[in-house]
Amino acid sequence: MAKNKRLQESIKKRTAEKRKHEDILLESGSFKDIGELSAEITDTSYSGTRKKRRSSWDSEEQEYELKPRKLQNEEEDMVDSLPIKIDGKVARNLVKRQKKTQDNNKENDEESFSSESDISDTEEQNIDHDDEKDENEPDTEETIVALKEEIAELVEKVMEDPEEHYASLTRLVKMAHSKNPNTCKFAMLALVPVFNSVIPGYRIRPLTELEKKEKVSKDVARLRNFEQNLVVNYKNYVGLLGKLAKIPNNSTPIKVALGNLAMNAVNTLIPNVSHFNFRSDLLAILIRRVCKPSISSDPTAIQSIKTIETLFTGDDEGTISVEVIRIFCKVVKVRNYNIEESVLNTLLSLDVLHDYDPNSKEETDNYKPMKLKKKNRIHLSKKERKARKEMKEIEEEMRKAELAVSAEERERNQAEILKAILTLYLNVLKSGNTRLIGSVLEGLSKFGNMANFDLLGDFLEVMKEIIYEAELDNLSSEEVRKVLLCIVTAFSLISNNTHMKVNIDLSKFVDALYSLLRYVALDADIELSYKSLRLADPLNIEIVKPSVNVSTKAELLLKALDHVFFRSKSGTRERASAFTKRLYMCMMHTPEKTTIALLRFIDKLMNKYPEIGGLYSTEDRITNGKFNMETDSISKSNPDAATLWENHLLSKHYCPGVINGIRALSKRSKEYSS
Repeated sequence: MAKNKRLQESIKKRTAEKRKHEDILLESGSFKDIGELSAEITDTSYSGTRKKRRSSWDSEEQEYELKPRKLQNEEEDMVDSLPIKIDGKVARNLVKRQKKTQDNNKENDEESFSSESDISDTEEQNIDHDDEKDENEPDTEETIVALKEEIAELVEKVMEDPEEHYASLTRLVKMAHSKNPNTCKFAMLALVPVFNSVIPGYRIRPLTELEKKEKVSKDVARLRNFEQNLVVNYKNYVGLLGKLAKIPNNSTPIKVALGNLAMNAVNTLIPNVSHFNFRSDLLAILIRRVCKPSISSDPTAIQSIKTIETLFTGDDEGTISVEVIRIFCKVVKVRNYNIEESVLNTLLSLDVLHDYDPNSKEETDNYKPMKLKKKNRIHLSKKERKARKEMKEIEEEMRKAELAVSAEERERNQAEILKAILTLYLNVLKSGNTRLIGSVLEGLSKFGNMANFDLLGDFLEVMKEIIYEAELDNLSSEEVRKVLLCIVTAFSLISNNTHMKVNIDLSKFVDALYSLLRYVALDADIELSYKSLRLADPLNIEIVKPSVNVSTKAELLLKALDHVFFRSKSGTRERASAFTKRLYMCMMHTPEKTTIALLRFIDKLMNKYPEIGGLYSTEDRITNGKFNMETDSISKSNPDAATLWENHLLSKHYCPGVINGIRALSKRSKEYSS
């Protein structure tokens, strides 16, 4: 107690002395250094245990002010995490912030290709630089050479080992999306042979969640990674081609050129990768490009049409043809059937329908296993023979199942293709597009025999309406051709349909042909193609035209006459006499080649109907009334009372071939009368 008391007294004493000295300093106005004062007090109090500090106030203040301030905030390096619950109360949860460490030096360059986004920083900067570059800025020769070398190097890497260097494929696809036209052009063209060689011969499907979780070997994982990245890059490339192919012809020349290059790439890819993913997207690009009102200004139109025909010709199963027909019918309907005739003619190249018979239900499975001779048989026990028999039954069931699936699928495709084509033809005829009538009628003459009775009746009704709307009293050259095509196609549908057991009356078509003869004879272009007034070049096979559609009016007339009298039951003696009289009237105006062809037809007709020989003379023939040459009705014209007085005028024709034909027919008519 006494000791504590003494300490308190000493403290009070020192405090009193300190305050006394400070009061003296304030009164005198000279404020000594606090440090010195404290040192003096300390020295006097503690008997020299600590050293005296000698420092001025100014220097210490300056040193203190120069030191950086730092606020001690405990939450500076903390971030809020999910709150936690402690003793029933929700408390704040702070977690230390994770600082990202940037490593500028790559330790292993080969591991940079382990994922799809493993493109180096330098390549990404180059891509960004290409995108930022002005598309109108001209490239120098050095930059173009460097660009070609870079693309060639990337292509070489991909072709060498695509599973290892698929990042180079990603780089090429990104370069193809560049705004710089040269970069886009060279990369887009370089990717065509790359995809043709890299794409496998099977379709790649996405991995399921179970397959992603299962453990696989390194080779399988590497292959899966390559396949998934290939599908992504190929999808981006196909999307780029579709975007460029939609560029209109009135755009800038650079964009139009890129669009043409994109279509060339599509035409090159489709025949080789038609089995791979995104086939529908490529077919849609191709069909939308050619289904335009005028494709003459498109330099890729001919190649695109050839590509479609190649797909139709090489497809035996019908899977590709079905997809093409679906897209084609949708696009043509959207275009309101306003397309070029050569595009619709591509449907004539369908080979999958050449052996299709919708009315046949015969089984084609005639497989019989070959029996072995007795000396070549192997001795088997009863148990082995029983097991072998069961195995044969199982194999036979599997073989039949496989054949049934393939045959059913092919037959299903054929039925869908035929239905879509005939529906398209019917809608085109109803739309009244005169440019497509020839192509439609030619298609009907090829595929119309497979149509059912109801659909066949619809076609005949539509063609009757076309003839009725043509106004046979006053026909133009185009309308004459259209009516001739309708007549030829109507008879072709009936004559080619071997399963049709019902007789159909085609008298309206016969009467239309009879009234049409005088307009055909007065047509100056009867022996010329409907496209131009010059002969077709036999060496020009760029776009193959159908036979009916490129036929002249004279050829169509002869085909119609052949159908009426020799390929159907529409021919009668009365009609033969009426047509013979009117054909002689026509031959007074037709050119020499058409006249010779008509004389040969009359000679053939005389073999079937010898009674028409009596028209060459009035002797030994009794007639009632007179021939009415002005009417277009055969029953009202009274053809038995006619006389072929034109035969005498044609005997003085300038062409020797016509004269010889007239003399031969006159001689045969005398043989009949005798």
